[in-house]
Amino acid sequence: MVTLRRWATLSLAVVAAACGDDDGVEPLASATSQLCSEVSGVEAVYWDLINGVPRGDLPSTAFTIPFTIDFTQSPYSNSTSLLLGFMVPQGWTVFDAVDVSGFGIPGTAAGADLIRADRRAVWRYMLNAQVTGGFTSAGILDAEINTTTNLVGSSGPSTVECEFSLQRTGIVGPESITAKLVRAGDFTIFARTHVIIVQGVSASYSSFISVAPTAESGQLITDIYVPMITQLYGGGSEPAACADGVDNDGDTAIDFPSDTQCSSPGDDDEST
Repeated sequence: MVTLRRWATLSLAVVAAACGDDDGVEPLASATSQLCSEVSGVEAVYWDLINGVPRGDLPSTAFTIPFTIDFTQSPYSNSTSLLLGFMVPQGWTVFDAVDVSGFGIPGTAAGADLIRADRRAVWRYMLNAQVTGGFTSAGILDAEINTTTNLVGSSGPSTVECEFSLQRTGIVGPESITAKLVRAGDFTIFARTHVIIVQGVSASYSSFISVAPTAESGQLITDIYVPMITQLYGGGSEPAACADGVDNDGDTAIDFPSDTQCSSPGDDDEST
């Protein structure tokens, strides 16, 4: 059973530009959400970020590629839309996503599922999928949450810690947004769906969803989920020297941890 703990109605931009600083997980420990008092730390920053609230305290990983890149899958390019592409972390597998809402028009979905090898962590991004029938943003979001939680094998009681719904008139027609932060068993789910209706023409949705073991949530947000988002919106477009698959300093050792002069995958100098 889902128990509602927090509800807010907002009027926010869909995606807002945000500037990163040099803070990592520890300096963010005291961060609070502008949208939900139930969350704090890096989770609060991430919740605000996916819901269009500008944050000047993103993790330092936001505008780098802090993970070791899997060059057998990178750069990933979606088969439906060339606008969707990114570097893939080692230990994760990327697939073209399909609509799971039951309202999608076949062949229109442009999205990606990034799944960790142990299938206990998922980052899913739907750039665009056209829909028809009796869809609602809430219905689409619940389908997204159910699909990803089933994928990771979540069991146990679920609690909605943060939730909001927004209906508004956009430039091209009505828009509907629904977002939830859910604790489900030992997993944490961040999810958001945005539906745009072009009256008399079409309806489509975009969505973010990430699932992680709650004990790993903050670290995965910092190391994977925030860098994935900022890759999509202009951050992290070039890997650091210690994660680019190249022997930059000519010592025959490539990238962290093989090159011991690299302090981390985000280190941009292999020689010191």
